[in-house]
Amino acid sequence: MSIPPTGFFFGFLLCFALGGQAVAATNLDADSLDSQRAESIRLLSELIRIRSTSGHEGMVGRYLAGYCKKAGLQVSIFSEADSAYNFAASLYPLGSGRPNIVLLNHLDVVAAADSVAWAVPPFSGLVTDSCIWGRGALDMKGMAVMQLMALVAQAAQVEGKPNALPYNVTMLCVSGEETGGTTGAAMITKQYLELLKPAVVYGEGGSGLTGAVPGKPSLTMYTVSVAEKSNMWLQLQLKFRGHGHGAAAPINYPNRDMIKALNKLADVESNIKFIKTTKRMFRQFGKIIGGLNGFVLSHADWWIFRPALRNLLRTEPDLKSLLTNTATLTHLSNPPGPVNQIAQEATALLDCRLLPGTNRKKFLRDVKYGLFEPRFKITILNENPESEESSVTAAGYLAIKEACETTDQGAAVIPILFPGSTDNNYFRAAGINVYGLTPIRTSRALLETIHGADERIPLPELARGIHFYKALIANLMKRKL
Repeated sequence: MSIPPTGFFFGFLLCFALGGQAVAATNLDADSLDSQRAESIRLLSELIRIRSTSGHEGMVGRYLAGYCKKAGLQVSIFSEADSAYNFAASLYPLGSGRPNIVLLNHLDVVAAADSVAWAVPPFSGLVTDSCIWGRGALDMKGMAVMQLMALVAQAAQVEGKPNALPYNVTMLCVSGEETGGTTGAAMITKQYLELLKPAVVYGEGGSGLTGAVPGKPSLTMYTVSVAEKSNMWLQLQLKFRGHGHGAAAPINYPNRDMIKALNKLADVESNIKFIKTTKRMFRQFGKIIGGLNGFVLSHADWWIFRPALRNLLRTEPDLKSLLTNTATLTHLSNPPGPVNQIAQEATALLDCRLLPGTNRKKFLRDVKYGLFEPRFKITILNENPESEESSVTAAGYLAIKEACETTDQGAAVIPILFPGSTDNNYFRAAGINVYGLTPIRTSRALLETIHGADERIPLPELARGIHFYKALIANLMKRKL
């Protein structure tokens, strides 16, 4: 029994989002649109040139907050340390009592240690006739510019009309997302939720794809994340004394035992688990595909298909990440020493991603069992909160679904589990509906530049994202949140 090719589709789900065709901007003439498009390009280029790797967000935060003030938005600064700069820019002052539509982005970017592999310097903000280049163009300064331009356009329409809208709209810019969110979203949700009064939050996460559906190459499919895995970062330490000379190695020493233990951990079969979100996702995707392949995918959780599915997971890591808890070895290290000296200590870092509903204590026990090594010291370096899925019947989801369908006639929209972990989890854990989508079109090759070399965003996609947010805000104003 055949199963449709999943690597292409589910590989895209690991990346950030796509969007649809541009819609006409309300009350903006062609000159205004051209001016806004030029300003968005200039602003994004400037933001990319400000190096805001995690822990160094202060400069870009101050620049962007100042820009928002000059644009007439109501700016609230929550913290202004260089390592934790967090602020909001709103149509109406926070505390005005209006329910708030929150557009979430993060100021920090990952480092560009591979800068020699770039075609252009990673923090150049180079603008060519087709793209804006640099770290953060996609993740996620580009999205911040889309949100801001839509917000500024909305502010111009309600200027002098204090009661024109039933909701406030806020762009929330936070620090530290790439390092777990503790200096940004975690602090905001702990201290300022009452002030923010969020009715719904829109952040990064899902993806929308063209050419992902077998037999329907022209169909654009938008995948809006309504749930995501949570992260647990573990440090494994193995330290004991042994013979120190590399010429006469003992039977056991930290590096050898660390490698043995990690190999055993990798051999531990992860249990396949379908949750409500993934069941819905597979069923809706199967209906879109249709036929026998669509039937199999729609019922992938049936026990009769489990052997075939387990075999598929061995060759499709993208699919595996949606259905199992994962523990990925990301770093191995020893204290400094000469090459002929056996290190007496070995450290490994594991990036673990857990499905919603996972018993974390049991997961840690399983990791320890998988290591088969009682001398290991296991430390949790960071973990973000577990959260329930956001409602797919609430007005916030229906609004983003409508925006997708409006901006791309005939598009399909499905809610998904996002296999990464973002700041969205902190807001979902507080009981707020959060939906993840970055509204641009792109190729898989372009998406793979996120956290890699040659990150860039095509100029038409930056404009398309701005129009998408305008449509989303307009849809929300017509609904009861």
